[in-house]
Amino acid sequence: MRAGNSGAVEVPSESLPFERARLVRLCAHLTGDQHIAEDLAQEALLVAWRGVDTLRDPDKRPQWLAGIARNICRSWARSQGRDLHRLVRQADGVESADDLDVELELERDELAQLLDRSLGLLPPATREILVERYVRESPHAEIAERLGLSEDAVSMRLTRGKLLLRRAITTGLRDEAEAYGLYDAASDDWRETRIWCTQCGQCKLQARIPLSPSTVSFRCPACHPAAGMAGSKFRLANAHFTRLIGDLKRPQSILNKTAAWSHAYFRGALQERVALCTHCGRTVRLHMHRPLERPDSIQEARGVHTQCAACGEQLSSSATGLVLALPEVHAFRRASRIRQLPLQEVETHGQAAVIHSFESVGNVARLDVLTFRDTFDVVGVYGDFALNEGR
Repeated sequence: MRAGNSGAVEVPSESLPFERARLVRLCAHLTGDQHIAEDLAQEALLVAWRGVDTLRDPDKRPQWLAGIARNICRSWARSQGRDLHRLVRQADGVESADDLDVELELERDELAQLLDRSLGLLPPATREILVERYVRESPHAEIAERLGLSEDAVSMRLTRGKLLLRRAITTGLRDEAEAYGLYDAASDDWRETRIWCTQCGQCKLQARIPLSPSTVSFRCPACHPAAGMAGSKFRLANAHFTRLIGDLKRPQSILNKTAAWSHAYFRGALQERVALCTHCGRTVRLHMHRPLERPDSIQEARGVHTQCAACGEQLSSSATGLVLALPEVHAFRRASRIRQLPLQEVETHGQAAVIHSFESVGNVARLDVLTFRDTFDVVGVYGDFALNEGR
């Protein structure tokens, strides 16, 4: 990611597919049609790729993409003669400043469960309108007709309802909020999340999300049993990660954002063999650590790392971490509880390669990622959720 002569920020086009799932949800919310949302989200990514030079601030990429998606949804609605009242009105593509963005903060089933637990805390009318809108996904017009209200009144009640829901979550439903990862207070304690470990598929990840300048950490209690061990760490003493994570509290949201960053950062570094230090901004060399000539070494010994000679900042990723950050694997991980299968060494295109395989715990879905062993370049992604088979 760098600035060109025009001052625009260049965003690696390979990182854009990661946003697809979020854009599909947004387009489905705006249009009320899940099937057309898939096409509209894809169109939004294409427009973003073509107009990437219009993005001036990389930190606002999600808002920029959302603005493109909203405009495409508006055009589609006009072409279909549809009611535009469902389309959220935003100025210049900037996201709403609501304290609780229901679509982004919670998955649909999670919201349903939280609302169910709030039966004794929310007024019946408030509970009813929230369920109608965010669980049954009824359009504003339909809710207005059913309740005998104007659409403006429905919008106002939804806004008040979300505020009441936030208050309920942070008071009477604090324990439930922690179970869903909506932490209201930072803590140095390990807390169980609702995210399954992708390595073993048997345990839920634990998260430690303290205040800056400490370290945000994730671990699987089975794969990393020692209290001091962690599968992922992000030092908030590094201002880059403080800005990246920002005010995010939900573990899944943090993992989503850091996975997108990791994919863009390390894949770019692998191409150039250099990267920018996230702490001081100086150029650092990318080093690869490869396995010894032993079959049992390929899983833990392979990976990449950087160390800044000026400030000492170190970053690293295992080979498996590089694969997990791929948009296709991340989408598979979000859609299903998965586990990693044993690595396989093969030969392709005259070079040693490794097959990283993941399977769903609950069904027969599977994803295979073929990478060159010594360069970590992706040869192809095959199976369910493969965006491009045979890159």
